[in-house]
This record gives sequence, C-alpha cells and structure tokens, in this order.
Amino acid sequence: MRNRMCGMVLVMLLVPGVALAKKEVVDSGSGCLQNLSVSGGFTSGKQFLASTDHEDISYAEAFRKTVAAIEAEGMVGIYPNERTGYIAAENPVTGGGGATVPLRTTVRRQDDGSIRVEVRFSIKGGQMTSNKTVGAGMCKIADAASL
Repeated sequence: MRNRMCGMVLVMLLVPGVALAKKEVVDSGSGCLQNLSVSGGFTSGKQFLASTDHEDISYAEAFRKTVAAIEAEGMVGIYPNERTGYIAAENPVTGGGGATVPLRTTVRRQDDGSIRVEVRFSIKGGQMTSNKTVGAGMCKIADAASL
C-alpha cells in the first residue's frame, strides 16, 4: 500500500513537468529574438517590443504579409490601416473568459529604403506568459514580410 502511494505521488509530480514541456524557440536568422525588448514585471504588467528591417520588398507587400501573419497567429479584432502603416489587433487571453490584450504593429518605410516592421505587445499585471513564447510569436509577425 505504501509503495503504491509513493508511486502515485511520484507520477503526480512528473505529469505536470511533462505537460509543461516547452517547444524550443528558434530564431529565423533575422536577429529579432536577440533584440526582443521586455520591460515591466508580474505586478505591473509586461511590455514586449520586437522589430525587423526588410530590404528589397515593396511597402504594400510588406504590409499585406504582416497582416496575414497577424491573422495566422490567431489574433482577433484586426484593424489594418495601410495608409498609416498601423495595425491594431487583440490577442485572446487563455482562460480569460473572452478577455483580450493588445498587439500593435507598425509597418514603416525607412530613409534607406528598407521597411521596418515593429510589433508591440502588452499584458496586464497579474498575467503570466513566457518571454520566449511571446517573442517567437512576435518575431513571426515582424519577420513575415521577408518570407
């Protein structure tokens, strides 16, 4: 009986570790993940910033691919404005009963002719997330124009 109980406790301790195993996050080579900026903390909330510069692509194509990447990441309430380069979207909060957090993206022409895609994401105080997971999703959006 005691061995069975110890075995069950051991299984209960191991199952969450297996269930929470994380996928490895791989950078696309753009350097976006290395340049990811994270500020704030658990009690105040966190702000994330990622960006990628793209060469040899038109503004219209970069904007279109960026909007498609935002849609592919499962964002809702997507409001693109190609004239201003601003894309507002909302990310559904897991277990949040319909709550969302903002994702804001800008696509801008640079003086050197390149296109910069900048992605900002914020979570409220008391919400938890993995910096690497958020960064990987943001960099998929920031990098999409060159793919």
